[in-house]
Amino acid sequence: MAEVVLQGVCHRYPGADAPTLQGLNLRIEAGTRHALLGSSGAGKTTLLNLLSGLAVPSAGRVLFDGCDVSELAPGARKVTQVFQFPVLYESLSVAKNLQFPLRTRGYTAAEQRRRATAVAEGLGISDLLESRPQALSLFQKQLVAIGRALVRPDVALVLLDEPLTAVEPATKWQLRRVLKQAQEQLGATMIYVTHDQTEALTFADKISLLHRGEILQTATAERLFNKPANEYVAGFIGSPGMNLVPGEVRGGALFVGTHEVAGGQTATAGPCTVGFRPEWGELASTSATGAGIPVDVVAVRTQGVRGRAPVGIVSAEMQGHSINLRQILDVRPGDRRLLRVHRLVAFRDGRLLPPQSGTVDGPA
Repeated sequence: MAEVVLQGVCHRYPGADAPTLQGLNLRIEAGTRHALLGSSGAGKTTLLNLLSGLAVPSAGRVLFDGCDVSELAPGARKVTQVFQFPVLYESLSVAKNLQFPLRTRGYTAAEQRRRATAVAEGLGISDLLESRPQALSLFQKQLVAIGRALVRPDVALVLLDEPLTAVEPATKWQLRRVLKQAQEQLGATMIYVTHDQTEALTFADKISLLHRGEILQTATAERLFNKPANEYVAGFIGSPGMNLVPGEVRGGALFVGTHEVAGGQTATAGPCTVGFRPEWGELASTSATGAGIPVDVVAVRTQGVRGRAPVGIVSAEMQGHSINLRQILDVRPGDRRLLRVHRLVAFRDGRLLPPQSGTVDGPA
């Protein structure tokens, strides 16, 4: 399986006012799972077309294992693709569907059977080999489509174009698990395109977040969550996204309004944006020991139960700004509480500032 490298890749469709992709630089290690994540119009599908050979970059290079494939035809790239809706040959059995890419490339019948059997075992569909597609569920059909993409031993890259979109919600986690197991067993390089951050964060070794034709950050799920490179990433990742409120660095400390929230700041004085995840804060009683920032509870939304206590999202107003917290629902709309945050980050001009220290419960 191939290492994939993008070097300054740009793409502009004929007659378009602006490029769809601009200056993409990316390295995807061989044998890893990589996700391209972004909302509609971010450029995910265009990038997929450049990787598969359906489109040619307007500028820059696409490299597979160091070889420039930017202008190679799709058939010469050894790339396979799985689409949103599985496309199978209805007249052929599952086994014959799996063997088809090998048969068209001249593999022996014995090798076709061996490879198809091995892939079917990896995907857990060995018992379906003699079935026809019309007898399968949508989940099973997608597994067969994935198997057909993995069956060729010479494949350099497997592209997955939102493969879970058509699958029932209750079985999506199963398909992700099977996909991960198959990738690990076969050592395939997989690029998974999705607008669903849950799919990306739970499947990929690394994720590239695209927005308006640019890669804003490439990192592990943990780093995207804890250290977003900019405000857009902070707000996009998480459900709800990161709380972002105006702040200021002055006198070597970070303030939200008149409240000092972190000392020992190395950033230059001036306005900034303070960010904290809903999981990073909690609300304390106004009579509790210790300081905090006063907030007014606006709404609560139950999401589950923890130790018989309801947990969920608390929406509150802080100095004219809306924030969300994920916690035990021991408050009601109209309550006044003190916000305490045990972790935070800060941004200036949209970009992440050096790591912050301290908590929103008095001077650090």
